[in-house]
Amino acid sequence: MSDPTLSSGAARRAYVLTKLAVLAAALLLTWPLSRWLGSRAWWAFGIFAAVLTIVTVLMLLFTRPGRPEAGAQPAADLPSQLPRGGEPVRIPIEDFIDLHPFPPKDIPDVVRDYIEAAHAAGFREVRLIHGRGIGVQRERIRSLLSSHPLVVSFHDAPPERGGWGATEVSLGD
Repeated sequence: MSDPTLSSGAARRAYVLTKLAVLAAALLLTWPLSRWLGSRAWWAFGIFAAVLTIVTVLMLLFTRPGRPEAGAQPAADLPSQLPRGGEPVRIPIEDFIDLHPFPPKDIPDVVRDYIEAAHAAGFREVRLIHGRGIGVQRERIRSLLSSHPLVVSFHDAPPERGGWGATEVSLGD
C-alpha cells in the first residue's frame, strides 16, 4: 500500500467531479440563454463543453493515484493532517508549501514543522504561500519566523512568485 499524498486518486476524482458539476451547471444555465443569444453561441459552448469533458476524463484515466509528482521530494515525517475522511495525509517536502488547506489554528505548527523538515531535506530557501487577504496570516507567520533558530532572513516573494501573498525564507545552519 502506498502512502496517500495530496495528489492521491481521491483528490483527482474530486477535482474531476467538481469540474463535471461546474460543466453541468454551466450547460443548464446556458440553455435558456441560447434562445436569446442565438444558435451560434449554443454550438460554440457545446464544442467547448465537449473538449473540456474529454480533457477531464482523459486526465482521470491517465493519472496514477497515490504516486508523487515528478521531481517531488519523498514525504518527510511531518505530523499527519487528518482530512475529513479520517485517513492521514503525508505531504511531500518541496521548496514551497501552500498554507491555504490548513486550518488557521494549525498554521504555526505546520510552518514550524515544515521549516525543520525542509532544512533536513537540504533546502536553503523556501517559500511559504499564505495568501494576500488582510495580512493576518502573513504577520503570524513572520512573527514565528523572526524567532525561529533556522531562519536567517525572510521577505516578500517577487511578483511572479506570489508577491506579498508569499514569504521567501532563507534557512541557515
